[in-house]
Amino acid sequence: MEIHMWEDIDKEEISKAVMLLDLFTKIFCRYKNDYERFDDLKFRCEECPFSKPDGKCICKEFKNKYAPDYREFGSMGDL
Repeated sequence: MEIHMWEDIDKEEISKAVMLLDLFTKIFCRYKNDYERFDDLKFRCEECPFSKPDGKCICKEFKNKYAPDYREFGSMGDL
C-alpha cells in the first residue's frame, strides 16, 4: 500500500517540476520583443545551459520523458 502512496507523490512532484520548467522556458527562451528587435522569433539556445551541443533542449527532453501529454510547453510549443 505504501508504494502507491509514494508513486502518487512522485507523480505530483514531477508534474510540478514540468510546470516550473514550462514557466522557465516561457520566460527565458525567447528574447523579449523579438519580432520588433529581430523581425522574427529569436531564441536564447546558444547561451542556455540546458541546450546540448546537438541543439536539443534538456528541459524539453525532461518534459517528453515524464509528461509527454503536457501541451504548449515553453516558447517553442509542441514542435
